[in-house]
Amino acid sequence: MSKYYMTYRAHGERALAAFTRRPFISATALLGLFCTILWYQKPFSTLRNQDRRSGFDGQWHSARDKNNLMLDDSQCTVAFPRLFEEVSRAVEGRKLSHITSEELDEIEPKNGYVRAMIYDQGLYVIQKQGAIYSRELSTLHAIYRAILTSPLPLPNIEFVFNTDDIVFEPQPLWAYARKAEHNHLWLMPDFGFFSWPETLAGSMREVQLKAVEEEDIRQHPWHNKIEKVLWRGATMGLALRDRLLSVTTGKEWADVVALDWHDKDSMQHDLKSMPEHCDYKYLVHTEGNSYSGRLKYLQACQSVVIAHKMDWIQHYFPLLEATRGPNQNYIEVDRDFDELESTVDRLRRNDKEARKIATNSVRTFRERYLTAAAEACYWRRLIRGWAEVSFEPEFYKLVNGTKQWRGLPFESFALERRLEWDPY
Repeated sequence: MSKYYMTYRAHGERALAAFTRRPFISATALLGLFCTILWYQKPFSTLRNQDRRSGFDGQWHSARDKNNLMLDDSQCTVAFPRLFEEVSRAVEGRKLSHITSEELDEIEPKNGYVRAMIYDQGLYVIQKQGAIYSRELSTLHAIYRAILTSPLPLPNIEFVFNTDDIVFEPQPLWAYARKAEHNHLWLMPDFGFFSWPETLAGSMREVQLKAVEEEDIRQHPWHNKIEKVLWRGATMGLALRDRLLSVTTGKEWADVVALDWHDKDSMQHDLKSMPEHCDYKYLVHTEGNSYSGRLKYLQACQSVVIAHKMDWIQHYFPLLEATRGPNQNYIEVDRDFDELESTVDRLRRNDKEARKIATNSVRTFRERYLTAAAEACYWRRLIRGWAEVSFEPEFYKLVNGTKQWRGLPFESFALERRLEWDPY
């Protein structure tokens, strides 16, 4: 207990004793207690301020703010001014033609499909189809977390998302990635921002913490990093990844190996954990079936990310800056990787430039726009944006003349991972 608490208690006990023994002097005792409270109010207030975590003051401080999930909408705008371009784009596209319930009804329930509703600050799962690893559950958890930590009430909405790599439906729904022409899709943070356990990556916060440990605790600052390009992954028969292997085979500047997830020897000798990627100065990013969830993990390292021209857009991609200059935070090469060798050669000859790009990447992504605080802000802006141009959901449905809830509370779904079960 603090000395202030002990002082309050001692004076209180003395005042009570005085009141019991001598009622006529109780007023004096109570006055003494009141004066004591006034005397200790200032240091006690100071102690409270020192003990509690500081709130956001209008200036972004990564160490203080990165895990603050309770920023309000205006604070989110100040903290992450460039994060919400994808939401603004999608809202603008539906201002003259609002989203209807009938449009959601037309979406074919395919593998990875989830229809859900936010109503009176609760999350409800209405319908789902199939499952793609833990993706659907991860995304629902992320939405639920954003609701629970919202400092202000969120609007009631009904929506559909799909967790597949590619979403073909022409209706408006939430997806992890889109091509430039897919204007009907609303982008949400991919499942890995919550957690990707199948690849042992874990949560985004875990990846970032381990990246910092790898660079600081294990003494891998910039000048100790390996001056090679690193890439690990399965080729999956993709021409783009096969081409990367072709242009790097036998090159002294490259550590590029294709993984066979079914070959234990390959996994034992060739696999690199995400923190171990941070041991290298240059990290190559490649798209997969569509986007690849790898990029955000590479951006946890203070390394230069080299990516080919990408066909797919994720929710935070407006922050990518490939133009050479003071704000450059990654390097873009052609999709055939013909420029890769000359690019690496230039970076090795201009180490100061390379380090600046790596530093910009950390400041932009790991320390700000890919933090838990930024993710929560994006989810809530997405929810509010959708509500602005969508319909008000119905909480009940009529079944044989009886009103029934249209969804299962997420709390129950998260435990059973299904919408219906026999309680007996």
